[in-house]
Order: sequence, then C-alpha cells, then structure tokens
Amino acid sequence: MKRILPYLFFVGSIFPAFSQHVESVGVFGGFNLPFTIDAGIQKDPRYFSKLTFRHTPIGFQYSYDFVGYGFLTTPCFVSTGQQYIIKNTIGGEVGNRELRMNYIHVPAALKLHVMDLSFFRLSMVASVNLDYLLSGQETISHFNSKLRYPAGVTVPTGPGYELTYDGVFVPEVANEVYVTKDKFKSLTFSASVGFRADFDFNEDWSLNFDARGTFGITDPRTSDYINTLKNPTGGPDINGNPGAPDLYGQRRDITASFYLGISRIVKFKKEFVPKHSPKMPKADAPKPRNYSKKPGKGG
Repeated sequence: MKRILPYLFFVGSIFPAFSQHVESVGVFGGFNLPFTIDAGIQKDPRYFSKLTFRHTPIGFQYSYDFVGYGFLTTPCFVSTGQQYIIKNTIGGEVGNRELRMNYIHVPAALKLHVMDLSFFRLSMVASVNLDYLLSGQETISHFNSKLRYPAGVTVPTGPGYELTYDGVFVPEVANEVYVTKDKFKSLTFSASVGFRADFDFNEDWSLNFDARGTFGITDPRTSDYINTLKNPTGGPDINGNPGAPDLYGQRRDITASFYLGISRIVKFKKEFVPKHSPKMPKADAPKPRNYSKKPGKGG
C-alpha cells in the first residue's frame, strides 16, 4: 500500500484544472423587514413596535466573479421605515404611526466564495452603500381615544384635543403627516453583510438569491430637526413646559432584505491552469539477501 499511494498522488496531480471568470447583468425583486431603532419612540408610552413588510427592493444587478471572489453592485429602489401600534391609556389598540422613507440604494459589494463550483457559487457578501432619499414622511392615524402623552412632547391644541389628569383626549385622524421629508437627510450611508447564491443554468443565464442585513451608519434625520428634539421650544407639554414633536433618542435604520433575481451572462471565460507535477517519489529498493551466511548446526 505504501508503494501505491505515491503513484496515485502523481496521477491525480497531472490532470488539468479550470478557473472561471463570469460577468453578468440582470434584474431582481423581493421584500424586506425594516426595523427602526429609535430610543425616543421606545420611551413614549403611546407607541409599540409592529412587524413590518415592504415589497422592495426592486432593481438591477451587475456581477463579475473570479475564482474565489467577485464584485457586485445592485442599485435599486427600496422602501424602509417601521410601523408602530398606538395604544390608549388602558392598553387598547387605537391606531398606528408609520415611518416610510423611499431611497435609491447604491451598494458596492465584495463577494467571497464559500463554495465555488463550475455552475454554482455560494458567497459571503459585504458592502458599503449610498442612499439617496426620494421621499420620506411619518404619518399618524387613530380613533377618538385617550392617549398618554409623555412629558416633553407638545400636546396639540386643535379641535378635539383635551388635556385631563390621566391623559389627553384626541380626535380621529387619518394619515396625518407628523414628520415631513425636509426633516430627513438627502444622502445617508449604510453597510450590509449577508449571503448570495448564484446558480448558472448554462453559459447564458443565472438564477440569483440574496439575503442581506443593512445597517444605517448615521441618524437619517437632519441635525436641525435633532436639535429641535434635544432642545424643546414648541407648544406646552402635559406639565406646561415647552415641548417637542417627539422625545429625543438616537435613531438607526436596520433592514433585512431577501430577493430573487435572474441574470444574463455576458462573459463566461474558462482558463486552463496546469498543475505542476511533483517529482515521482522513488520506491524503496528491496534490501539484498545475504546468502554468504551458513546455516548453523542442526539447521
């Protein structure tokens, strides 16, 4: 057996290997689950987070894969922002607050292939992203009810609003704009990590699946609006002190995205990479027998 193994190694090493360069362009669509981490909203007794689905991203993709790694960009339209349930003073659900921001999302991603076959690639993906705001606002809808406003938040004084010892009576409103687009930054940056699978049907078409988490690097709101929240100068709160539209707290947007795409392979190149054959190891020569030794007596 020891003599056979070196020969097997030698035979296996002389077979050629092929590396692949695959360039593709395509389209994709999917859905995302946005999570808005806002310390101010979390402290407000009126609001409770709600699992939210958005039917985006939708966009284009360009990929260039080498052996072991690749580059990818997926410019797309994406809608983010979470919904919150509004509850009255006794815990009943009476409405919702919706945060919605629509962006053009432009990532520059690096792919590291975990599995790199001739027809299938499984990759870890990491990217930095530029996000351009198309539209953004926060709206409120609720029934006639009594809400518990926190100290520091302005109590509206319009028709139907009445401050009492244990809350504020509020009228019915539908999709009332609470925060407008000008309170959000036009350009923001984010970072993403995730996985991607590329399955090549043939040398012309590829099916792609992507799962990625995106994390906002900075607060999406403008510094002027943040200062308004930090230093209330608006109408009175429940204690008669100057109030602000919301309690201040740092905000970050986190999005989990899942999408399916199809790509046209525009370049499929195989390169011959010969393997260097090691020198065939020499087998141990058998030791010669010593025939000069005479057998002993009685042998």
